[in-house]
Amino acid sequence: MKKIALTLSVLGLVSAASMAQAALVNTADLTSSQAKALVQDKGAIVLSTAPGLYDRYVANASFCAPDEDTQRAYVVTKDSNHSLIGYTCVVDNNER
Repeated sequence: MKKIALTLSVLGLVSAASMAQAALVNTADLTSSQAKALVQDKGAIVLSTAPGLYDRYVANASFCAPDEDTQRAYVVTKDSNHSLIGYTCVVDNNER
């Protein structure tokens, strides 16, 4: 009985991970304005930039940790190879 419960748990986790990956929006499927609007509307969102590649994009620094700064985020979109859609959070290395 324990083996069945463990197997179902593992299958549930794999299924959830697959669904989460499938739910990622690819920036190449959006126009620049659609991608930027999505980031602005959500505030913080994980977007796919290529198969197996993804990152978290934010509208502003309030969506980053206190020890992080923002860095402009440029991605490939349907209508541009270098579209500014918002920011990513990066650790501030200038602290002394």
